[in-house]
Amino acid sequence: MARESEVEWWLKYILGFLVVLVAILVALNFSRLHMYQTYFGQASPEVAMRYELLSPSMDEAAVRRHFEGMALNCVAENTGMGDRVCYAAVDMADGVPALGVALFFRKGRLNQSVVQVPWWRHLRQKQRLLALHGEPQLQQQPGETPLLAWRMPHGLLVFNQDRISDLNPLSWSVVMWHARQ
Repeated sequence: MARESEVEWWLKYILGFLVVLVAILVALNFSRLHMYQTYFGQASPEVAMRYELLSPSMDEAAVRRHFEGMALNCVAENTGMGDRVCYAAVDMADGVPALGVALFFRKGRLNQSVVQVPWWRHLRQKQRLLALHGEPQLQQQPGETPLLAWRMPHGLLVFNQDRISDLNPLSWSVVMWHARQ
């Protein structure tokens, strides 16, 4: 019986290690996988966020008019961001690839919006926000996560200054609009 060569032995163990690594990555990110499956597997609409028009006076019907053409799915979900959420998969938001949009309502009024940006498009999103809104208007306190923040007519627009530095390749960045209360 022929003896396995050293190269074949190493290849077998490297492949086994890679399979285990992928399995761990999938297990740790199971709740995110549907976003990537949608992003890579099917065409979704492009959306213009028009943050300057978002307002805490908007109810769900007004938000649907604002995002006409985007099929929003809405469910009651009590979180720190609101008591109802409407969400949709999108291919692009404001000309930058995106995974999805979530809009949170509190007591029937728009409270927050979130655009999920793939980590590999973080820099492009940052450049787009700077081009649209100019230099950030708010400064961070020392020791806080560096954020870019702009005042909007009815809220605050926030984005991480730097890409999330964890080693998880399935992490994403977010653009958040917070209603001014």
